[in-house]
Amino acid sequence: MRDIRFRNLEKYRVGGTRDSMQLALPPPKSPSGKVYRYSPNPDAKPRLFLIGDAPEDRTVTEAVRQRMRLDPGSKQTVCPYSGVVGDDDDFVHADDIEAVKKHVLWLAENDVSDLLGDWAKDFNRRQPRGAFISMKMEHKPRRRPKPLAIREDLLRSLECELCHREYGVYALALFCPDCGAPNVALHFRREIALVSEQIDLADELDQKGNVEIAYRLMGNAHEDVLTAFEATLKSVHAHLVKTHLPDQVDKFLGKKAVGNAFQNVERGRKLFAKLGIDPFDILDEAGIKHIQLNAEKRHVLGHNLGIADDHYASFSEDLEPGETVTLIGEDIRRFGGLCLQVVERLEESLLPGQTIGLQE
Repeated sequence: MRDIRFRNLEKYRVGGTRDSMQLALPPPKSPSGKVYRYSPNPDAKPRLFLIGDAPEDRTVTEAVRQRMRLDPGSKQTVCPYSGVVGDDDDFVHADDIEAVKKHVLWLAENDVSDLLGDWAKDFNRRQPRGAFISMKMEHKPRRRPKPLAIREDLLRSLECELCHREYGVYALALFCPDCGAPNVALHFRREIALVSEQIDLADELDQKGNVEIAYRLMGNAHEDVLTAFEATLKSVHAHLVKTHLPDQVDKFLGKKAVGNAFQNVERGRKLFAKLGIDPFDILDEAGIKHIQLNAEKRHVLGHNLGIADDHYASFSEDLEPGETVTLIGEDIRRFGGLCLQVVERLEESLLPGQTIGLQE
């Protein structure tokens, strides 16, 4: 019998023998060239993220390395949502395993079909011409379409500022999945960039005379700043409690303990103060007051159609109850910039080797 070879499968052979091959097939990629990854930590919410190819010729200085948990391009991955570190294989998505299995089966089926076709040709060539009895073997290959695995890019695609690895996550994550550096400020800068685009669009509509819709869009931009700020503070606070005080999670992260505290500067500071952290110490009194005023303004915009009530009027120096809250693009940009300073300060608590001092 002729030597049997699986030529299509052999293209992916990385070891073993021809009779018992070790194969390595690439997982499906999204349109931007990223691969699905799934955190092995069941407490990470969400668990899905994407990661792109590692850039070539990366250089890492010692100053940058101190912010990283891993050397870029190592055989390990960091969960961007929880910071859990594991081998690359621990982060393989189950759907990718099934997709590779289907691809291997498809390749093997094609190899078998090609083999039967070759046997048929050899058999026909060996038949004597002009014989009293003639036989012919016919093989009709039926090719199935190549299995299609659809992978979609997540809405937020970023590039780590330190190791330059591209990755995709949901709106908020804490770490780069390649080097493990804290990237929460990178995410918040993206939020501020989107807010700035909303402000520009609102200004264009206002100049065209679409005043009401411009005001509504400006209000959305303002609300997005505080929503992102609140979500960021809440996520970092929860991560610090879970990693540094795992036996006190119920005490510090219960509904009554947190609630909507991060919508208010003083209440949020008190929660971080219990961990020995004050991310607002980077701001002067005027900056803190500006954030406080805009936090109150968000409530009026979201729940009172922009009409100042008695509570908001007590914070504002230029509005009476019943008047419409003014929205100025530069004020919103300043609001976002001040919040960014707090987030950048808070990011330091996520650096490798950091400890927190529990305060009673």
